[in-house]
Amino acid sequence: MYKKILLIVTLLISCTFHGIQAHNLYQLQKAVPDISALKQEVEPLIKMSLEEVKAQVPIASGIYFIGCPNCNGGAQEMNVLGWKPELGNKVKCNYCNMIFPNEQYPENHEKVILAPSGVKQVYRYHQNAQGNQYFYEAHSWFERWKWIQQNGERLAKIWSLTKDNAYGDRAAVIAGRFAQLFPDYAIRYDYPSAAKKFFPADQKWPYEGLVPYRGAKWNWWAYGDIPIQMANVYELLKDGYDWKRMDGIIGNDTDKRIVKDLLISGYEFTAANPEIYTNMSPGMYRDMVRLGRILNKPEMVHDGVNRFSEFLKLGFFADGWWKEGTASYHDQTIGGLRSVALAAQGYSDPADYKKDRFDNLDLTNKMPFYTKALSVTQEAVLPNGRKIPINDTWASRNISAKNTDKTVSRLWSSLGNAALGSGSGNDQMLLNLNWSGNYGHSHYDNASIILFAKGEELLSDIGYTHSKYRGWTLHTASHNTVVIDQKAQDAGSMAKPVTGNLKFYDDKNPHVKLIDVEASPAYAVAGTYRRRLIMVHAAEGRDYVIDRFDVEGGNTHDWFLHGMCEEEGKLETSISLETKLNTLVPDWGGSNVPKNQYDSDIEGKRIHAYSYLKDIKTGKTSKPWTATWRYEKSGLRTHNIPPADSEIFSFRSPSVRLAGENDNKLDDFMRLGIMQRHTGGKSSFVAIHEPFNKDPWIESVHADGDNYRVKYIINGRMIEDRISIKGNDIEIVSGAGWSYQSGKEHSGMIVGIDFKDGKWKMELDNEIPEVNYLRVDLPGGGTRYYPVASVSGKWLELKEDPGFIIEKGGKLKFQTFPHDEYSGQLRYTVFEQKR
Repeated sequence: MYKKILLIVTLLISCTFHGIQAHNLYQLQKAVPDISALKQEVEPLIKMSLEEVKAQVPIASGIYFIGCPNCNGGAQEMNVLGWKPELGNKVKCNYCNMIFPNEQYPENHEKVILAPSGVKQVYRYHQNAQGNQYFYEAHSWFERWKWIQQNGERLAKIWSLTKDNAYGDRAAVIAGRFAQLFPDYAIRYDYPSAAKKFFPADQKWPYEGLVPYRGAKWNWWAYGDIPIQMANVYELLKDGYDWKRMDGIIGNDTDKRIVKDLLISGYEFTAANPEIYTNMSPGMYRDMVRLGRILNKPEMVHDGVNRFSEFLKLGFFADGWWKEGTASYHDQTIGGLRSVALAAQGYSDPADYKKDRFDNLDLTNKMPFYTKALSVTQEAVLPNGRKIPINDTWASRNISAKNTDKTVSRLWSSLGNAALGSGSGNDQMLLNLNWSGNYGHSHYDNASIILFAKGEELLSDIGYTHSKYRGWTLHTASHNTVVIDQKAQDAGSMAKPVTGNLKFYDDKNPHVKLIDVEASPAYAVAGTYRRRLIMVHAAEGRDYVIDRFDVEGGNTHDWFLHGMCEEEGKLETSISLETKLNTLVPDWGGSNVPKNQYDSDIEGKRIHAYSYLKDIKTGKTSKPWTATWRYEKSGLRTHNIPPADSEIFSFRSPSVRLAGENDNKLDDFMRLGIMQRHTGGKSSFVAIHEPFNKDPWIESVHADGDNYRVKYIINGRMIEDRISIKGNDIEIVSGAGWSYQSGKEHSGMIVGIDFKDGKWKMELDNEIPEVNYLRVDLPGGGTRYYPVASVSGKWLELKEDPGFIIEKGGKLKFQTFPHDEYSGQLRYTVFEQKR
């Protein structure tokens, strides 16, 4: 589903708003029809009689989600059993090729529904010993439902261009037959890995036990319950087609019945759901607007536009990110919003519509943030062009992944993520750090890093999956961060978000990029959960990272690093790891195998995340040691400076990505990782990450307390970088002749904020020097970081909208997600650096 949505999003993004007279995607496609291709697609229907075409329309609402009882292939019961017209009411597994039903897996149960017309609808299904249900015939209905709609639209399109009634009649029969049957279509709860539920065909929201939009009459959820493809058919036929041709096969006034019993009814069932503003909502708004224009129903257009306008106020951070913090759902959401704007472009209400009129509607005027939101999806990419796999981002689903020419740093402070970047061409490196909250589709991964260098994702984040190992991909242990007491990070909520606090950020120095995040909200037991990352650019293609992670709270701290997802490679360690362990699951944890993606058990009592770790080997050390991942084209050596008496583990764990969303292949693809364990309640993990092509290039790493020395050879010359990390101060002196200091800290009070002539300015209580960034220290303890355009005495101009205002009385109110409000003195912090 997401892949199809993304294709539409890409097409929409490639268009410009202004100058487009068409008001839906269909009309964009209509401009350049390929008649011969269309005719070829619908040829099977042209060979049928009208009665035979009529019989192709499913007599009852279908079931989408269904797995294979024979092989259990695929994931999420989606796209597992396939259908073609020649299969009739049977289906065929896309993985094992078995056809159902059969003697081994018969339809041994049935559910009979009495429709409003008095007709009995029989849903036959197979139920196995475990109680799992397989609605073979109803799944064939769903697939037929998709197929016949697509062809109905093709037939209508051909008629609109040729006026050949052989095509028009068949399109009209399809839409007319749906109008006859739709009132009897039962409401279903159709959800993967869950028992199907049915509700009366004439019952609108609410449905007992279901959240909004989960009870659906047309599609598998109510976001798609407006029959927009049939609306397209009606629009194409309504001007010129002789509807009396349907009197003998559908009945009198077929066109009026399509409008009343199918299109308006579908809208009413959809609109009855309470609005909850999710990533799927914009597609529904688009259909409302589109249907309203087709039927000349301004109230439908206004409904969609009003919901759209409210949506814009609620769901985006000040830095342009959709609230869920995932590139995939961000793309889907802004693409959906753009489709609403396209659907509404140029709309004017009828002359007799007086209340809150729309005239020559242009919703782009309501989307001033759109450029920023669009830039996010363009910028949140790895050097290979793939999306940075933040939270639930598909790591490999990119339509046209294209290598970037240059990697620069990106800061998304409101979301809670930054990507430090360096280099160009084959020498690009990107280091991503996440400290975002949990607002849906999030992972338990605060202070986790992703490292891309030498053309590959050397320290990976698995990203999104619908497979049964989803619980593993969500858990803290599958990320490159620290696990406290073998437990996942706290879930977080709107009332108590787990967003970390950015203490320091600097991406302006040509040799050093630095970020300092205190992510202790991730664990209630953590007094300190702080990661400082220093990316050093020694020379072109010679970049390394100083990585210090300080933890205090709980008792046991497990510092994880996971290698590449796309290739297992080899892992070498400088210390001997000879002791083999069967498991690292704690006594209170379980080692069950998950059944599906919803069987995630983040708490770990039945399925502990450590049960995914295989081939475990261990040893102990208090001395520095190295771990080296070697791949076909690249490698990574990590110089580890562990806390005293650390226990070291190497392991293999599921990489998930290469399994291709097939549960049966999840254990075929693994990646290599290490974990350092330190007990006692307080730990400081220090590592230097050294990417390389063929061979490592750093000569040595030494540590003396909070001081570190890194030696390497550049152009035949031995260089030594001296790094000092003391409290909030970081200093680097390089033997190459350059130095860096994090700067002198200045703090004070924010007196006020002003927006005038398109510029955001803050008045401070004292004059400050020229700075690159301003940190706003919120009364609740959180922070925001903003790039500075200029400084003039006590006035500071920001480069972007901070997302908040200060009301009379000093109350701070965010106008962007999550719409926090704070009372109390607002402070600022800046860092003065030598220029």
